[in-house]
Amino acid sequence: MNQIDIVCYTSKLCNLRCRYCYELPLLGDHSRMGLEEIERMFANVEAGCRRWDEPGGINFQWHGGEPLLIPPEVYRRVFRIQRQVFAGSIHQVTNSIQSNFTVMDAGRIDLLREFDSVGVSLDLFTGLRVNKHGVCQEERALDNLEAVRAAGIPVGGVTVLSRMNLDHIPEIYQFYRSRRMAFRLLPVEKGLYTPGQEFEIGPHDVLTAFTMLIDVWLADDSPIPISPLDRYLYMVLHSNEHPDNRVALHDPADGVSVLLVDTSGSVHTYGERFGRSLGNLFTTPLDRILMSREFHDAAEAIRERMAGTCTRCRYYGCACTGDPIGESQQDFTEQADDGSIRCVVARGILQHLEQRLTESGAISGGTIRHKAEIVAGRVLCRAS
Repeated sequence: MNQIDIVCYTSKLCNLRCRYCYELPLLGDHSRMGLEEIERMFANVEAGCRRWDEPGGINFQWHGGEPLLIPPEVYRRVFRIQRQVFAGSIHQVTNSIQSNFTVMDAGRIDLLREFDSVGVSLDLFTGLRVNKHGVCQEERALDNLEAVRAAGIPVGGVTVLSRMNLDHIPEIYQFYRSRRMAFRLLPVEKGLYTPGQEFEIGPHDVLTAFTMLIDVWLADDSPIPISPLDRYLYMVLHSNEHPDNRVALHDPADGVSVLLVDTSGSVHTYGERFGRSLGNLFTTPLDRILMSREFHDAAEAIRERMAGTCTRCRYYGCACTGDPIGESQQDFTEQADDGSIRCVVARGILQHLEQRLTESGAISGGTIRHKAEIVAGRVLCRAS
């Protein structure tokens, strides 16, 4: 089934000034997508996806800045427009939101019920999520998280991995496990802040944190889903159980799974957030954007990165599609002396998972044993 996430940067305005924010200089900008622009965006997405051969999924992820600074009634009008534009579409249209949870009230909690999925950004143990006056807002976010959960709304978490919380991986896992919340561990991204900050980390720091998280995770008799580990775990298990069954390689020509839409309507891939624009979704149907020269050039750059790195890796095509290199995931790679890209994090995660599952007897002779199903099966079921 086709599936695409349209990440909508509705506004850059934010009430926080997280020190590592990749858009830090832009957070005071009050401009935002207008309702007419959003309607044109919906129409251009609907027109582009009309060519899909089979029913698929289109998820609009409302992002920021802080998206909940926009009044709830605006989102309700957006949803009404969306239903009108996609009326009769064969595709499943969903909406998700990622918030810092610091501007929560009863009206916004009611609004969250209208989203298909809700995410909260929590760093935990860093003190980096501060307001304009430099005061940490994590406790306020935690209080609001409990209020949202008490209202019966499921919430997933995103925790940014930085130098400040590298030594708190077990505590981060226990925080989410105690609440039965799926979460994503997201390495701090390079952005528009001044380089050389104390919170910055490199690929080997990232790998160390993920391997520590893997060990805590696999030792748990009642694990929770963790992105991106659940996907890597599935791929390792699949490649050992079905060694002759190759996975489909990442190829942007087959379509993208994530597109970022800036406040101006400018479209970017995940790996080119501050780079080339593929077009404008306020003015151009999605299928035309994906057939443009700009998209072709971006796709060719992805293929070149993968050809230069992935073809030498034993996991390529069996436990990895190549997308960590292809999409230039932040802090997952390093540059060798000859200028080539060395995959540090994705390859290291796969190696560590394979080693731990082999040591535990979960993998033996290409077969997934019963213990693997006990250790990992719950995670895979919850993540599917």
